[in-house]
Amino acid sequence: MNERVAVIGAGTMGRGIAQVAAQAGHPVLLYDPYPQALQQALSAIGDDLRKAARGGRLSGPVEEVLGRLQTTGELERCAEAEWVIEAAPEVLELKQELLGQLSQLNPSNLLATNTSTLSVTAIASKVKNPERVMGMHFFNPAQRMRLVEVIPGLRTAPEVTQRALELARSWGKEPVQVADMPGFLVNRVARPFYGEALRLHGEGIAKEHIDWVLRGLGFPMGPFELMDLIGLDVNLAASRSVYEGFFAEPRYRPHPLQAQRVAAGMLGRKTGAGWYTYPPGPPSPPQAPQADLEQAPTALIVGPHPLAQALRQHYRHTEDLAQADFVLDCRVKLERKEALAEDLPVVTLVWGHSASALAPGYGNRPVAGFSLVPPLSKGSTAEVYAPLSGSNPAVELAKRYFRAHGHPVLELPDQPGGVGFRILALLINEAVSAVAEGLATPSDLDRAMRLGTGYPRGPLEWAEAIWLKPVLRALESLHSELGEDRYRPHPLLRRMVAAGIGSFTDVGKDPTGAENLATHGGHS
Repeated sequence: MNERVAVIGAGTMGRGIAQVAAQAGHPVLLYDPYPQALQQALSAIGDDLRKAARGGRLSGPVEEVLGRLQTTGELERCAEAEWVIEAAPEVLELKQELLGQLSQLNPSNLLATNTSTLSVTAIASKVKNPERVMGMHFFNPAQRMRLVEVIPGLRTAPEVTQRALELARSWGKEPVQVADMPGFLVNRVARPFYGEALRLHGEGIAKEHIDWVLRGLGFPMGPFELMDLIGLDVNLAASRSVYEGFFAEPRYRPHPLQAQRVAAGMLGRKTGAGWYTYPPGPPSPPQAPQADLEQAPTALIVGPHPLAQALRQHYRHTEDLAQADFVLDCRVKLERKEALAEDLPVVTLVWGHSASALAPGYGNRPVAGFSLVPPLSKGSTAEVYAPLSGSNPAVELAKRYFRAHGHPVLELPDQPGGVGFRILALLINEAVSAVAEGLATPSDLDRAMRLGTGYPRGPLEWAEAIWLKPVLRALESLHSELGEDRYRPHPLLRRMVAAGIGSFTDVGKDPTGAENLATHGGHS
């Protein structure tokens, strides 16, 4: 017979976990002190099961699953279960009190907390026999999302961790073991997706443009529409928790613009207004124009890395200076960008600097900035930047070029790093930091970010695809121009590039040097 499972808290997460356990064949006891919450939970679970049955996603009758679910307002009954999973609100003292009471009632069962940001070790500190306490962080909605972060506290017994991993797998989930650090894995690594987007918005980039660029990179939603879906208050609370958990580490600092909207009660979809108003919701991104290569000016493409390679493979270009209408300079470091032709306009990649920073070195030549992030698709938004001195023929050439190749084009206020790459670079840097600290393995980190957030690829595998060296050089240059510590590349990234290692799976191996240097070398 399957072990009995008790779930503490009948809110959205608690009822989702209870449904998952019941569908997996466990007898389930769902606890909440409020009878109305239990009634609402049972009704919601029944509705969801019937919807799943209609869609062919439920094995067995709905009533059979519901028959394994019981509700109670008595905590003592829950203590009889072999597994207790707490899904109470994110208040440390409340979680400590609930699990502390349960541990007194039964000294030997296994206790899990579904906390998303609070320390598992701190929660377990009030529990009798804390070695049996685990973190099991499910993602919303628990009945749909496959990822579960399994977080042992400092005193959690190894066999308890293994049992939690096995339980999650038996429920059809994909568990990832994560160290007990603020924000755990997904909530921590994802912070720049929101934080850097807010900073860019605060620096003059329209929120809908940021959302469109990130959607063009393959993210299912942009940062602002996603905050509206999650709830600005929930997202801000997670940001504050990570910020405070790391003792006010500046790179996690919440943004005043978000706090202002929360104070105004503009919490997103649930209140009818957040970053956008509902209805109608976020504006739709512009449609990609029809490609018309006959209208494309001819570029001389400069640079060694995957973006330059992709452009040379699929975009109109020439190797002959005499036939080029402009130079498309894909090199990253500002210092590398010497003039190739005295009379040609320059459209330069801004991953590591602003368009304005490059313009003085070119005298009176027209200069514009651009950003695209591989892998390129027709949905990729081409970001075009005029220097602060104003628009010029290079800006118009850049817009014509990318539109002729079927890209939506946005001309944006000049920003070092652009929008898409700047956010991605900080996601990568945060992921490198997490790996260096032993938070998770590189493969588990990438898998967790894909499963938990819907990212099109994990930050580390994305870094490998665009090469670690240009990512490092871009972060160094952004740190130089912007002066903010959050752009400082993590030392592990520096060491990997210095060692010629291009893949995180090769860290710790004895590199021959040949393959890694050949694959990821070159000037950038």
